[in-house]
Amino acid sequence: MKKISDDIAHALDKCAEALSINELSRVTGVRIELLRRFITRKTRHVRGETWDRIYPVLRPYLASAEPPPEKPPIRIGRAYRRHPDLVEMFSDQKILLDAFDVLPDNGKKNLVDELLREAAESRPTAYTALSPVENQLMGRFLQLDAEGRKRLLERMLEMATAEVRERRKQLF
Repeated sequence: MKKISDDIAHALDKCAEALSINELSRVTGVRIELLRRFITRKTRHVRGETWDRIYPVLRPYLASAEPPPEKPPIRIGRAYRRHPDLVEMFSDQKILLDAFDVLPDNGKKNLVDELLREAAESRPTAYTALSPVENQLMGRFLQLDAEGRKRLLERMLEMATAEVRERRKQLF
């Protein structure tokens, strides 16, 4: 729904004067009665599909044309993954996975190898939503005590933040 502002009503009136209301109706495919209601402001809102038909004809008569729709921001990293395994995880586990996901592939492998060398025995988790490397990381993370988890998470966030900053520099 688009609200009919004074600017739009004035532009409709100018357009109807320039083309005639019959011609405007024929070009846009909108009924004459409905166009009259818009011009006289008896109707305060225009449905989306009706606005889409009127706007191209009306654009030259508007004092301020609508800005083009904005492009979505550039995404760095994957979009949110929805999976029952992931829903059941703790916040720290989800943050760890998001930070890990931002790292380049060789950085991921090096980090997991380093963590596995530190651990005497490390068993990967069996989450179906995670890759084998992510399961290895999560297995090691869950074996750590609370202080170790905190340190690992802080380290991962520093690495991920540095990577995102570097990628942004390359984009802009």
